[in-house]
Amino acid sequence: MGPGHRISQQMFAARPLPGLPPYGRRAQSFPRADAFSEGFVVEFSEDGGEAWVGNFAKAWEGGQTSVHTDLGSRAVVVVAGGSGYLVDATTRRLVREIAFDIQHIWFDDGLQAIIVSNGLWFEAFDAEKVLWRSRRFSWDGIQNVGQSGGALTGEAFDPMTDRWLPFRLRLETGEVQGGSYNGPDM
Repeated sequence: MGPGHRISQQMFAARPLPGLPPYGRRAQSFPRADAFSEGFVVEFSEDGGEAWVGNFAKAWEGGQTSVHTDLGSRAVVVVAGGSGYLVDATTRRLVREIAFDIQHIWFDDGLQAIIVSNGLWFEAFDAEKVLWRSRRFSWDGIQNVGQSGGALTGEAFDPMTDRWLPFRLRLETGEVQGGSYNGPDM
């Protein structure tokens, strides 16, 4: 394309609402239309376009709840009470359910991907695909997660010894060293 040509990309904003709107179009439920009455409610608005509301089922009431728009103009990640959803905001469809009991989530600039953990393993994905999923490396939870260069470090709980054991994960591949669980992946 020559000078003066622009590729038009629709941009979406997503924001939590305190509940289902009392009027207007009915909210679209995720993951299924008949799954529940009210979950985590999110309004999606397109630049210059119509807003719509998504109603997301929660895994449990005390779980992580957040909205992430880091993956580009259409891909929105919603975490509702620990349940994760990747939604195409343009087509208003569920691309995939991410994980159950999400405890950690963030966008990594180097990978240009979202990283999630359920306290047993990590997964990295972008708007198109899963980049990697680590092996299970913890029996029951992780703590003190930090990032340095191309690696995550932290501690994985070992109920056999009642200790937190160190782990290191390579962000490029998802390969893990250490941790508290070395059995087969579940």
